[in-house]
Amino acid sequence: MMINMHYNALLQELKNKHYKDLKNIKIELKPLKLLRKTFMIVLPFSTNIYYNKKIIKKCNDEVLKAVLMHELYHIVQFKKINFLQKLIFIPRYHLNKKFRKEHELEAHIVVMEKGFGKELMELNKFVMSRYTKKVWEKKLSDCYLAEEEIKHFMHKNLANN
Repeated sequence: MMINMHYNALLQELKNKHYKDLKNIKIELKPLKLLRKTFMIVLPFSTNIYYNKKIIKKCNDEVLKAVLMHELYHIVQFKKINFLQKLIFIPRYHLNKKFRKEHELEAHIVVMEKGFGKELMELNKFVMSRYTKKVWEKKLSDCYLAEEEIKHFMHKNLANN
């Protein structure tokens, strides 16, 4: 229970500081037993972030920050689409690789823009460590920015400031 309070406190802190458009929306972290390999998800008709208890216990705060920032942005994405788009989202996400890739990469880019590039690299390492190289390269890597891309963005951002 204490760990869950830490997760929710971190979630609220990140939401309030980095997602002003979610200020008046109640967002909670909730464990979901149905998640087997998946770390966290947001569903189109919910503002809760569901997580896998076993996996979340294995990650550090850097990974947790990156994944929470990522999932918070998915809530922002879902707030921008209409009922019909939400209804077809899940089948479209699972059947259309290009759509899934664009949806996930947009969230990663926003996470970087909000200053969480190092945390995003930690998230990538964490996810990669949970899968074989073959599974990572065939199924997952397309939905994640490469470490070089993140470093390039961070360097470019540093130069612009």
